[in-house]
Order: sequence, then structure tokens, then C-alpha cells
Amino acid sequence: MFKHILVPLDGSTLAERALAPAASIAEAMSAKLSLLRVVPQFAILAADPMLYEEMNRLGEEESYAYLRSQADALKLPVPVEVACETGQPADMVIRYAESHGVDLIVMSSHGRSGLNRWVYGSVAERVLQQAPCATSIINSRAIVDGQRCKSILVPLDGSELAEQALGPGRVLAAAMGADLHLLRITTSAHQMLETSSMKDVFDGIEDKEMQDAEAYLQAIYADSADEHVFIEVEAAQGSVAERIIEYAERNAIDMIVMSSHGRTGLRRWVYGSVAEKVLRSACCATMIIRER
Repeated sequence: MFKHILVPLDGSTLAERALAPAASIAEAMSAKLSLLRVVPQFAILAADPMLYEEMNRLGEEESYAYLRSQADALKLPVPVEVACETGQPADMVIRYAESHGVDLIVMSSHGRSGLNRWVYGSVAERVLQQAPCATSIINSRAIVDGQRCKSILVPLDGSELAEQALGPGRVLAAAMGADLHLLRITTSAHQMLETSSMKDVFDGIEDKEMQDAEAYLQAIYADSADEHVFIEVEAAQGSVAERIIEYAERNAIDMIVMSSHGRTGLRRWVYGSVAEKVLRSACCATMIIRER
């Protein structure tokens, strides 16, 4: 599923946090890994074409030396390519992904500002919204090391959109020898309205929700007999995103794979806001699969 992985870098330590997770996926899936550095354009230098050209040349030379050193340090048994582009960081990352058949972009959620640093929050946000492929975001709270991913979590809400993360999650788990956790969060009827006269009705609704959710995950589990799959249903008492994050921390999840959004309603999450909150707060990598 992932044959070409891209890691955008800006020279900062924070941006480099994406290297270890990307390298692990590339090695497990025998995928090509590309390291891209974008040298920002500075319009003020365009008034002096010779100075502008010299600054660009020096920037590219520095960038290629930096990228080669990062590529050599990975010591991967798969092809590692380096590239340098000049322009607006988000635009160049998206354009590179489109023109080079990239399947997955792995990047940090933010970095430092300055001449050789991107404002990474806005870059990551734009890439996530416009990239033609899956995007894995490593936020500043994520615990990153060089170990191979051992556990992957796919949160589901019963919608077809949410299930689009199931295929990539299974493929990654199989390739990396990781446990696959399927989590179904049900909404609590008591969160909507609670009166003493309606308590029995709401209890019945919640019991039915839990039974349906359990049957739903069991059906998926039945198709995964040869995999290390764990299923769990939890009732949301508060934020759905918080329950996902709590589950990930409690079970030492290394990566959360989820769709970008789903449907609303009693049995559907408002997936955009859930994904956004998980991206911002999870202590592990989060891979977002865009709607097909």
C-alpha cells in the first residue's frame, strides 16, 4: 500500500522527529524513502538577481549536504533519495508528492521560525488538507524512538468513511508485525438528556448501542483470524477524542490510523473535530487517511 514515503525537513530537530517513524515504515514495507528540503523564497532579494541566484545556490548546496547526512545516518536497506526545492514549503511538499507518486507523507506538526525554519504548524495543516495521499503527523507530544511500531490503533464509529482507515491499518500492522487494536466508541444517551422518568429508556438505548458496537467489531475480527487483533468497545463519557487518546496511552499504542472525518448523529462522530483533537494531543504518531 505504501511504496513511496516522503519526509519534509527544514533543518530543525523537531522536523527530524519524523525520520524514525518514516524509516520504520519504509523498511517494513520495502518502500522508497525521499527526504525533501524546501528553501523558502525571499522576494526582497529578487531586486538583485545575482545576489538572489547566489543565495539560492548556497541554500541548495547546504540543503543537499544536510539531507545526505540525514540519509546516511538512517542506514536503511531500502532506497533513500534526497531532493531540494525552492518556494513556499507547503506548496512544494504537495507538488512533490503529486509529481513523484508519493503514497505517504510523514512530518512533524511544527518547527521553528526563522530564515532556515518553517512555521511548521501552518505547513503541516495545509499539507494535511491538500496532500494527494495519506499523511502521518508527529506532534510535539508524541514519544518517538527508533524502535519498530508494535501496536496500531484504528478507531471506528461504524461509518464507511471511518472504515477507510481499516485497510491501511491492517497492512501496516501485518508488515510491521504489530498488534492491531480496533476501538469503537459509543455515544452515551445520558449526555444528551437525563431525567428520572427517562432513565430506563436511556439505559436501554445504551445497552443496544454497546451490543451493536460489539457485534460490529466481532464481524471485522472474524475477517482477521490470522492477525493479532484486539477489539474493545467503550462508551464515551465526555469527549470521544479524549477516550481515543486515553486508550492509546493506556495500551502503549505507537500509531493511531484514522480517517479525516465521518458522519454526524447518535451513532456517528463529528470526525473532523475528533481527528483534529487526536492529532493535537496524542502521545504517538497519528496517520490520517483522506476520504477517497
